[in-house]
Amino acid sequence: MLSELRMQVQTALYAVPAKRKPALRRSDLPQALLATDLPLIAEDNAVAAFSDALRRQGWRIGTHQGWLTLDRDVPVPAVQRPERLTGAWGCVISLLLRHPDEAPAEDVIRAVVKAEDTGKMPFERLCGQLHADFAARLRRHEPLPGKALPYLCHAAEQLYSREAEG
Repeated sequence: MLSELRMQVQTALYAVPAKRKPALRRSDLPQALLATDLPLIAEDNAVAAFSDALRRQGWRIGTHQGWLTLDRDVPVPAVQRPERLTGAWGCVISLLLRHPDEAPAEDVIRAVVKAEDTGKMPFERLCGQLHADFAARLRRHEPLPGKALPYLCHAAEQLYSREAEG
């Protein structure tokens, strides 16, 4: 999911005149998907033009410690529920299937997208945290972020198919 968005940003980023090729990475901040050091290596007007172009494509732009932070709504993946629900991700998907709700899911979606991009172990670690969080929400009779379900299913499908191939 994140690789397609990264390619969209790279296309715009590499067209900007800069002192060197700009860095583009997953953001360490929970409220952004990506980050670039473009402001540190390009003229202000080039950074402004880059930011304006991305905003027209639906990106939200911020700054943190001299870097641009980039965020946008991630398109909902068209996937079905994985056949086997195993591990921490299986527990999280199972909870969302049994307790569908419409609580805000943006933070969970962003975390899932970034964890899936990182690999199986970070995704499993995130799912362990989500499982604990979702179980606590259920005990408090709070809604679960049901809109995160397709993202979790997609990430699990991608990571599971990679594991089966390798």
